[in-house]
Amino acid sequence: MTLPTTDDATLRTRDTEEQMWDLAEEDPAAARRAYPSGWLWLTGEEAVRSLLAALLDADTDARYGVEDLASRSGLGESAVETAIEALISVGVLVADEGAYRINDCAIVYHAATELSAAVEATGAPDDESGFEYLARLESVRLMLDALLDVDPDQSLEQEDIHRLSGVSRKRVWHHVEKLVDLGVVEESGDEYAVGGATPVVRWIQSLDAAVVGATLAPSHP
Repeated sequence: MTLPTTDDATLRTRDTEEQMWDLAEEDPAAARRAYPSGWLWLTGEEAVRSLLAALLDADTDARYGVEDLASRSGLGESAVETAIEALISVGVLVADEGAYRINDCAIVYHAATELSAAVEATGAPDDESGFEYLARLESVRLMLDALLDVDPDQSLEQEDIHRLSGVSRKRVWHHVEKLVDLGVVEESGDEYAVGGATPVVRWIQSLDAAVVGATLAPSHP
């Protein structure tokens, strides 16, 4: 399946996961970008990520034009139009008489909202939403994507995170403490274990599954 926001990426599903792992032997980061999980699909494009973040605290009863959405997200109108297409494809936005409204019943929208709240509950900066804080940096997005495949409580060293994600050793070292603070991983000496029962991890997993399901589904609630 070709994604609506890119020309050279294919959603990672059971049917395409083997292709991703074949490519990952040479370049794990490039493989994850080429075969993004639902998490990376939703957060990898700045326009999609920024528009969704702007919608998480928007009035779900209102109707928005392209100019309104551009103003809320800080994006140009052409970028907004691309992002609208992606968010319609996963049921977050619905076209309504020349404008758009938020589908607050969409599983993707619900999971993103809950994830943002879970991140904020850990003490994310006040000047951005929890969703933005979590998804803004590509290194963090790729590390989170790699950790989705790790069994809870499996011990990893920074070298393992580097190998699985393709993120440079320097960036792993620089950003892993952020994941500790968020409860994504638990630190024990030089090792880290995925905190599978923590709210942030659970909602990342839920959002990932929701995006895949919504992208493959013929219709949305």
